[in-house]
Amino acid sequence: MTHSSTRRTLLSATALTFSALAFLHAGTPLAAEAKLAMPTDAKLIAAAKAEGKLSFYGTSSVVALRSDAESFEKAYGIPVSFTQITSGPLTSRVDQEIRAGKISADVLITADRYALYRWIADSQIAPLPADIKFPDRTEHIAQVQAVYQGVFFNKSLVTGADVPKSWNDLLNPKFTGKIVIGSPRISPAYSELYYALWKDPKYGEAFLQKLAAQRPRMVQSPPLVAQLVTSGEALVGFTALPYEAVNVLSRTPGAPIDYAYLDIITLAPSFIAINAKAQNPNAARLFAAYMLSPAGQVAHNGGGRASSLLGNLPGTLAAPDRKRVRTEITAEKVSPEYAALIALFDKLYR
Repeated sequence: MTHSSTRRTLLSATALTFSALAFLHAGTPLAAEAKLAMPTDAKLIAAAKAEGKLSFYGTSSVVALRSDAESFEKAYGIPVSFTQITSGPLTSRVDQEIRAGKISADVLITADRYALYRWIADSQIAPLPADIKFPDRTEHIAQVQAVYQGVFFNKSLVTGADVPKSWNDLLNPKFTGKIVIGSPRISPAYSELYYALWKDPKYGEAFLQKLAAQRPRMVQSPPLVAQLVTSGEALVGFTALPYEAVNVLSRTPGAPIDYAYLDIITLAPSFIAINAKAQNPNAARLFAAYMLSPAGQVAHNGGGRASSLLGNLPGTLAAPDRKRVRTEITAEKVSPEYAALIALFDKLYR
């Protein structure tokens, strides 16, 4: 599906609602958004405006990608179109376009880091502007989004000392029959947390066996994890993608759902890259620079959608202590043992 950035009114209303909700975790006034830094290179801006348009592919939510397009057009007057597509199909589409001659989009935003490495090696990805200062960036890619995985809890029914601080806290008898978990069959990326627990010496298969004795309910939909915790049918749920709680709160302000990062956390990142054969190379460079600026990070991650490596910007989610984040656990690391993980869950969680 291709979306035009002309739907400004709808986006603005949605962004305001989500940003207000996100202050539970961000705590920064909305007024600060107007002062966020963005690229001001007059020569690059003029060259980008002369090209007159920009297109990009993205695997993030439609809300995030629409926000990117709308805010960039508002800042620079350059019309933007985008195509939202999940990681696997995006990788297949780009591979097909490369075989046909070139990638159609000027910019890519994708969670498939290893596909990006392949395309870089094949000279399909251009270097990012050298003057962009951004944490952990490489010559060709930078992490534009960080989604950390933890647990949801019903804050009306789970309070005080019962709020989990470690994964072992889920073995509390209070939670017996009151845990919901998303199936590892959802995807290897969704299973990073389960894989991290399975392989950790402190937890391992013994922990997963004890968790099974708590009689958790397994569901096939990430949003359903948040919904069941909100309703009180479950007291805790995981793997918890914080933006699912924000989505619940956007529909039902005051819903009794919150989330916690425990002692092992996994990360679902997304990255930005520029097509080496972009039709609009200057607009692509400007867009990449914008997305890695504070203003662009708020556009993409604000409204409680995700965390930013630039810190707690307005409307973005507060990130956990990075020392607890198992950054080495990626979907690519899970994939070779994904079948074994599924078999273990089938045995334990029938």
